[in-house]
Order: sequence, then C-alpha cells, then structure tokens
Amino acid sequence: MKIALFNHEMLKAKHKLFSTLASKDAPAWWSVVKADKDLYIEVRKQNIIDIYFMGGRIAEAKYDFKEKKIKVTTHPKYMGQKDENDSNYYRKTVNSKGNTIFVAKYTDCEEWLTSRTSELKTNITKAYSKEDNGESTKEKLIQGKLIINGRDKYLDSEFAHRFEEGLQKTVRIDLIKIENNQFVFEELKRIGDSRLRNTQGNPEILRQMGDYRAFLQANQDALTQYYRKLYTIKKNLDLTVPDVKDINIVTMSPAPQLLIANNYEKKTDEREKRIKAINDALATINIKPNYIYL
Repeated sequence: MKIALFNHEMLKAKHKLFSTLASKDAPAWWSVVKADKDLYIEVRKQNIIDIYFMGGRIAEAKYDFKEKKIKVTTHPKYMGQKDENDSNYYRKTVNSKGNTIFVAKYTDCEEWLTSRTSELKTNITKAYSKEDNGESTKEKLIQGKLIINGRDKYLDSEFAHRFEEGLQKTVRIDLIKIENNQFVFEELKRIGDSRLRNTQGNPEILRQMGDYRAFLQANQDALTQYYRKLYTIKKNLDLTVPDVKDINIVTMSPAPQLLIANNYEKKTDEREKRIKAINDALATINIKPNYIYL
C-alpha cells in the first residue's frame, strides 16, 4: 500500500477568488454571508469557498476566469426546485448499473444569498441537516453546532483526500482545530454509530482512525504548510479564526483525535456496557476518545 501524498499547492493564497473577496469589488452577498452568525465559511483546496448552515453546504463560490467574475451556486432543491423532471435544474442520465438517475445542475444563487438567505436555511434544514431530534439528531447537525459555537477553536471541516495511490478510497476528516500550537484532525461520531462497536471487538472505527494516523504521518509537512496558508487566507478575508501568536510555529499533529457525542437521553446497563466496549476497543490502538454530552 502506498499512501497518497498531499500537495499543499492546490491552495493558492493569492488566487483571484480570495483577492476579489478581500477587496472593494467583493459581491454584495459576501458581506451578507460574513455577517450572518448562523453560517460558517470554509476555504477549500482548488481555491473554492464553501458556505455552510448547520452542517449542510448551502453554497459554493469559484472564480470564473473566462467571465472574470465570482460565481456562487447551490443545489436546486435548496431553492425549492425539487422536480427532477425539470431540465432547467436536473440532468437525466444513466449510471454504471444502467439505472436512470437525475443529476442536479448547481444553480446561481447570488440573489438568494443576498436577500433570501432565510429561505435557503429553511430548505436545507428540511432536505439535509434536519432539526434536533434527541438521540436521532444527525451527526452533521451536531458538527455544524460545534463549529458555530467553537469558532475560537475550529479552523476547518470536511477535509477530504484520496488515501491510497491509484485507488478511490478516501479519508474524510470532520473537524480540524488548533490546540497547543498544533493543527489537529478530529473525527466526530454519535454514541449510537454502528461503526464504534461490533461483536467481534474490531469495529470500523479502528481501521478509520488507523488510516487517518497513517495519512497524517505520511503528509505531516505538506498539511502543515496547507493549514498555515488556509489560516492566512481566512484571516485576510476577515473570517474568525482561532487566536494564535504566530501561525508559522503551528504544526500538524501526527495523531488524530476522536470526539464522541453522547446524546443518550437516559442511562441503562446496556448503554454503559456499550461505552466501556467502545473505550476498550479504542485503547488497543492507543486512542482515548473525548466525549461531549448533548
């Protein structure tokens, strides 16, 4: 197995998208989005801006060099367009199994971000992140709340990259925080997630955390350079970032962390046994999870 190498040059600090958003020529929707405390903004490799509401990506912004402008788009269903037979918003095609499917055409949403943001929030809540629902609350909603309430700690979310050279397998990290002058990858799981425990004592989370550790160790220097750059871009865009004295001394931690959201609404003996089994299994790979209680 050859672990895929990460290239921090996929993110350009002086890219036209970022320089335009930092200037007086920034589009009107940008100031609206930045001022909205319910939204959070992420900088992506390939020089993209993603805008999120409660764990769901509400819009994506790219710079179009041909048209010399920023284009911002969203999934049509977040604009209330749910009819997959409407060719203005969906493309009919056939997948690899020969089944007919409808692929969304991501649609300009500049007007919506400028003056109809509340409608976008309502639609993405219904279609994706849902509402708080006790023990059934979606992981992405928990993630979104953590970021909104932890802007002083979390720098990034939803990091994804190919894991092995030549294969489609991907590592996907939920949260990236700055802690003790280190960038730290943090995986989030709900306590009821089936990947945390199985009857054989080798749950999926062991492989997952092992993959993250291997990827981090193979790419520690490149990820350090990438996240220093990402931090600087966010700061130049006047986005909230964790407070550090000197970003150039912050380095990538080679050890991922696991954050478990314990949203059990009542204790039982079986649930206590489950928590112990989860902790015991993780201890075999030297992972001590952090717990939050909802």
